Amino acid sequence: MNVRFRDVRLIDGQSPEARPGLDVVVEGRQIDRIEPTGGSESRSSEETVIEGRGRTLMPGLIDCHAHYTIDPLAVDGFVEFAAEANERSILRAAGMARRALLSGVTTARSAGSPAALDLILRDAIAEGFIAGPRLLAAGLAITITGGHGRHFGREADGEIELVRAVRANVRDGSDVIKIVSSEAAMLSTAVAGVEELTQPEIAAIVGEARRLHRRVLSHAQNSAAVIASARGGVASVEHAFLADDAALDVLRESGAFLVPTLVVTDVWKNLPGLSDLQRRRQSEIEVAHRRSCETAIRLGIPIATGTDCGVRGVMPDMVWREALLVHQHGASPMAAIKSATSVAARLLGLESEIGTIEAGKVADLLLVDGDPLADLRVLERPSLVMQRGIVVTGV
Repeated sequence: MNVRFRDVRLIDGQSPEARPGLDVVVEGRQIDRIEPTGGSESRSSEETVIEGRGRTLMPGLIDCHAHYTIDPLAVDGFVEFAAEANERSILRAAGMARRALLSGVTTARSAGSPAALDLILRDAIAEGFIAGPRLLAAGLAITITGGHGRHFGREADGEIELVRAVRANVRDGSDVIKIVSSEAAMLSTAVAGVEELTQPEIAAIVGEARRLHRRVLSHAQNSAAVIASARGGVASVEHAFLADDAALDVLRESGAFLVPTLVVTDVWKNLPGLSDLQRRRQSEIEVAHRRSCETAIRLGIPIATGTDCGVRGVMPDMVWREALLVHQHGASPMAAIKSATSVAARLLGLESEIGTIEAGKVADLLLVDGDPLADLRVLERPSLVMQRGIVVTGV
């Protein structure tokens, strides 16, 4: 089916400004051309016209850190998952993926799943059995024995075992390699986010992953873990809640991306049921996280959006909110939009296919009312979502 979006304000994911008064023509799964509204180009009688009426057309959103198989309503999703039947978990994952897609998330990177169920979810989406974002799946996260993520991970110790774990993940079908380089300084009052993998161990993982054409994302929360991850050669550092300026400068020099998952600490500000001690701890982490992200943006570290959905209270339709938080931490509205589109696509290695609106790219598109450059909140409810040239919601 051929579709013409007529008279839209175009945010293409690469230009510095929005461009009004344009038509975008989609043929099959791809963007065919962009032309001025009312131009002289011939139009096919088979074209379906969607009237933009000045609304904004932009690339589909990308979530670089998702856990669709984990229950965000559970008090401790990782622990409770271990006692849950895989059948129930995969059904929930299908619902989470659909919710993400309907909110405008057309591509996502799964950052690890118990029982590697995200591999099954990825294939079901790709084969058209269920609706959801195009998914790059990590499968089992790689962690040390007894480390954070052991409930959804493959435990390994030392460089030899860790390399073997990378090979096992690739054998099982992982698109990316997720490693857990530190504890998780989240709602615990006793955990400080200290490092769990050494720099030589991370370098060994990255070296083997590169040989097998896989990119590595590293859960790293404190400064030492961020430094070890950056110097070890990972593609992206996830979280960096407690990273100081020196660690972020190392991250900048490495060229790696930061996926700050700001929505986690934002949601947890108002999470019910916390003890006074947990709430104080959460407040401390939020302050440190804000300072870390503001510094990263100031240093020019490439920021890609990721929600960490699946952790307590964080839902799969919050990528718009993550982009808003990136803006509120110092990025311009356009830079925040690019963090959820073209920058995220570069991180995933998909920039030749998605992330921008230009001829030849896959037609993953959002049509939104209003101007997101004036108010990013308009991204919360897109009036239309198109994935691979097919309208999945809206008219």
